Amino acid sequence: MTWLIPPGLLLGALVTSALISAAFSLLVLKGGPIDIPRERGAHLSPTPTSGGLAIMAASALVIGLVIWFYGPVIPGNWRDGLILFGFACLMGISGAVDDVIDLPAKWRLGFQVVLCLIFAWHYPVTEIDFGPALELDVWLPFGLLGSAAWLILTINTINFMDGANGLAVGSQTIALLVMAGLIVLMAPLNLYGAYVGGVLLVCVCVAGAHIGFAPFNLPPGQPQQARAFQGDAGSMFSGALIGGSILMVKAYGIGSVWFGGYLLAPLLVDVVLTLIVRTRKKQNILKPHKEHLYQIWLQRRDGSHLKLAIIVWSLCLFSSLVGLGARMIDRLYQTDLRFLVLVVLISAYSYGWVRLRGSLLKRPLLSAKP
Repeated sequence: MTWLIPPGLLLGALVTSALISAAFSLLVLKGGPIDIPRERGAHLSPTPTSGGLAIMAASALVIGLVIWFYGPVIPGNWRDGLILFGFACLMGISGAVDDVIDLPAKWRLGFQVVLCLIFAWHYPVTEIDFGPALELDVWLPFGLLGSAAWLILTINTINFMDGANGLAVGSQTIALLVMAGLIVLMAPLNLYGAYVGGVLLVCVCVAGAHIGFAPFNLPPGQPQQARAFQGDAGSMFSGALIGGSILMVKAYGIGSVWFGGYLLAPLLVDVVLTLIVRTRKKQNILKPHKEHLYQIWLQRRDGSHLKLAIIVWSLCLFSSLVGLGARMIDRLYQTDLRFLVLVVLISAYSYGWVRLRGSLLKRPLLSAKP
């Protein structure tokens, strides 16, 4: 097997990022913004909420060290990886500002739209594959707007789902590792695969930083009481990174736009269907609430954050591996079933969402706040 980046270097970057992120997370416990318990939250005591900054700082440090000492080993010119990381950091910094001063929702959305349009201008989707010999050319303005819309959806999906200990952090880690796996497997077989060496490095380092922070967000032995949250800084940083990496692998022919749907399938289903329900009820979709399926689960079925996280992680891992398998089948047999398989997967998750939500709403609220 041909490796885009030596496996020892990737493993070393992953482990180093995890260790440095854990060290930085200890600093987060000493100071910074505090998330005060509120009605829409799931925590009972004031909790530091700068974990996202620890993740960003650890990732940046390790990426810089790897490029400094092992730059010649990494194929490409690092341009795409640095653009991706810079885009994600800008989004994460805006989230950090929101963690401190609680910006109006319209201001946050406006900043997201502008920044996502700028990124999408460099990596617009200009064609979409729906199956064998079913390729649709997309007019550039539509491709630009669609790419920006995908980024906004991904960023806010992670942000909305970051309301239970470990759920979002673990899902983000799985998405980044599977994305790295896709690049490792497919880039060496692609004419332009070398251009995503920097993207691979960024995904691995950020995944490691998430692993280092995870025990603080879902503490072993006491998963109900997070020691720190990643905050909007972490969720917006990771959402931008995952969404942006999808556009990049599409641009270089490594994967399709549908791969993002596989990576985040259960999260996207919960967010989109919840938004549809709230829109039909004429409720303000920009106002924070506790009507996502995972929140209803904690309120009415089982208040265990650990059990919920494991369920969602399993669903994310399953859908991600299905997507990876669909890409391999496409490569080996020249049979592109990625869109069709994704439709079946999303339909199955959506059916389960509707059935489970209806069942949960018939249950009484649990006595203790999850």
